[in-house]
Amino acid sequence: MTNPTSRTIAAVWPSRAAAWSACAILFLAYVLSFVDRGILGILAARVEADFHIGDVQFSLLQGFSFAVFYAAFGLPVAWLIDTGRRGLVVAGGILAWSLATALCGLCHSFAQIFVCRIVVGAGEATLLPGATSILKDSFPPQRRGIPLGVFAAGLFIGSAGAGLGTAAILRSIGSATPVLPLLGPLQPWRVVMLSVGLVGLPVALLAATIRIPRREAAASATLFDLRPLLSLYRARGRALWLHHLGFTAACFASYAIAAWMPLVFVRQFGWGLPKIGLVLGLLTLITGPLGSLAGGLLADLLARRGARDGKMLVGIVSALGMMVPALLFGLARTETLSLTLLAIYSFFASFIWGLAPGSLQEIVPGPVLGRVTAFYTAVVNLVAMSLGPLATALTARLFAPGPQALGHAISVVVPLACAAAAGGFAACRAPYRAIRDAPPD
Repeated sequence: MTNPTSRTIAAVWPSRAAAWSACAILFLAYVLSFVDRGILGILAARVEADFHIGDVQFSLLQGFSFAVFYAAFGLPVAWLIDTGRRGLVVAGGILAWSLATALCGLCHSFAQIFVCRIVVGAGEATLLPGATSILKDSFPPQRRGIPLGVFAAGLFIGSAGAGLGTAAILRSIGSATPVLPLLGPLQPWRVVMLSVGLVGLPVALLAATIRIPRREAAASATLFDLRPLLSLYRARGRALWLHHLGFTAACFASYAIAAWMPLVFVRQFGWGLPKIGLVLGLLTLITGPLGSLAGGLLADLLARRGARDGKMLVGIVSALGMMVPALLFGLARTETLSLTLLAIYSFFASFIWGLAPGSLQEIVPGPVLGRVTAFYTAVVNLVAMSLGPLATALTARLFAPGPQALGHAISVVVPLACAAAAGGFAACRAPYRAIRDAPPD
């Protein structure tokens, strides 16, 4: 005889197959998004040389062009997610950023590639709000840690894929200049961008198949009706703003170091791009997913033991774990020590990527979750992605010119950001618990 409780649960939540299928598709999309983001950093030396630009200009190309328009499109996209077909919105974003990435390989001026990066940012603005909303409606609260960890692991697998894919393509091309049908001869770095962009097209088709019903009524507000958002921030502002502070500072640290790793190893140790892609790709592939899953498991363990602020506690552990290797990085003078410190940093940095949307799911009502996630993502991108790489480039100018300047700058900028993150997470614990302990609205 079937247990009536089982029938009730089955009626409320999607089947495990549907839930995990949606999670797998979103994971693939997240992988792809970070391949598209990370590949430009791997190719930094050749892109700077081809467009005759320096580190500060490249930081604008890598961060500002992407982040500002990612933020600008975030709220309209989130409104579509809160009111429309989430799978189709995400699929449209994947299609847009994939085509723009491919076009980056065909650009012949800084202005052209800047515009393409704007489109990449606008397209990627669909993913995190869409995934946060879909995963909330796919898994019960006590079972979200692992799916969120799996989703967040896409960041590191995508970052690793950018390096490994670049290495594989460049090694296969060698010193030749490929000649493509209709396009003619292309430099190897352009072939890499074109290839990576085209891979996204089948992933967009998969995303369009996601069918997860909403558990709460869809929002009915118009696009420019910000009253639900403003009301929520008035009622729960302390927890939300401290959440944003902690995760934004942690992301600032990660972007400030990740943007410049390829150039650090080129300048300090004379590495070529295939070696950079292979070694940094493998390092990220190992440490990133391990850290992301460890963060999710630790958050679930704390939740099962009754810690209502467990995700903030994991954030503090992550920030402190990042701080020490970043502080020592500028002192490293060997490849082995630099890679060891980078591996430790990457492991602890990856704790938080699944926790940011997961913690919003716990304190934000479903009908406005997409817009809150988009607003948070806009803050992260405007502050962390846009300014993190730029802060490192500008700080490097304070040191004597030379191959160690970027490493010294990392040891200044990143630990300060980690300290701010730890402080934000610690201050968020009490208001976060208060919201979780309050009776439902």
